[in-house]
Amino acid sequence: MTNMTNELQAAARSFVLAVPSDERATFVITGRDRASWLNGLLTSDLARIGASGSGEASYGLFVARNGRILADALVFFDEARALVSVPRETVATLRTHLDHYLVMEDAEIGPDAEHFATWMLHGPASGDVLAAVRTAVGPAAVGAPIDRTGYGGAILFADREHEAEVRAAIERVVAERGGAVAEDGAWEWLRIERGVPRFGSDFDDKVYPQEAGLEKAAVSFNKGCYLGQEVVCMLELRGHVKRKLAGLAIDASSAPERGTPVTDEAGAAVGEITSAAMSPVSGKPVAFAMLKRANVAPGSRLVVAGAGARVVEVPGVASAPASTP
Repeated sequence: MTNMTNELQAAARSFVLAVPSDERATFVITGRDRASWLNGLLTSDLARIGASGSGEASYGLFVARNGRILADALVFFDEARALVSVPRETVATLRTHLDHYLVMEDAEIGPDAEHFATWMLHGPASGDVLAAVRTAVGPAAVGAPIDRTGYGGAILFADREHEAEVRAAIERVVAERGGAVAEDGAWEWLRIERGVPRFGSDFDDKVYPQEAGLEKAAVSFNKGCYLGQEVVCMLELRGHVKRKLAGLAIDASSAPERGTPVTDEAGAAVGEITSAAMSPVSGKPVAFAMLKRANVAPGSRLVVAGAGARVVEVPGVASAPASTP
């Protein structure tokens, strides 16, 4: 296991790590107003990339009118459509939500959310791999650069009718560039270390963007109006939320289960683990935990299942300043 995780870490940092995202489904949205309509429903600014149709991608959140997250979304535009990758578990709820807010706009949601398989590429060679795969398989694969880990990255959508062909091309091109392919669970440690929280584990539909620490990665505070904007902006102006997702380094020999309580050093409950994995770097567990805001400053000392833990900064999640009361 150590050799494999070290290989995956090296691939992500120096070459490319390809991960099939089997937990995600994809809406296909067409029509002249698809970009402006989606821009009114997502927290990220889609106006520029949607208007250009130049093959760009964006990470954002669908939020309800009350500001809570309905799903996270990776959105790709080409000249004819928008591909919107969302957690598979949210498809039914989101379809109802989208249909409700589709009134007079020239936009249409395709009936099949399983037409594309999603791959995430992580690492500095991701763009080259995406281009090489697209050259090899033609229109069976589309995608665009998008960096979720800070190492560089891209998203790739594979037409299900040619899924095996696309996978073979990905495996061949990745191997040629010294990279690696990891099934989804094998990169859990990297996801946590690099601050990529997962819907359904680290945050859900009871959580605000600022509680999930996604306000920097997924929210534009300069775009026009969108559903739920008033609440999201109010929380930002207020400057804090009562709880927040944070990264932990734990001094233990095994990773804690999701839901394991987190306490302060005096034994008072301050939160719980949302996901955890063993780090090949430290040989110790790394974790996400939803904590009371008084305990999320980097360096805060906590306890998880009897083991000492320390709040650490992770790239993708906005950390609280050390002066947070």
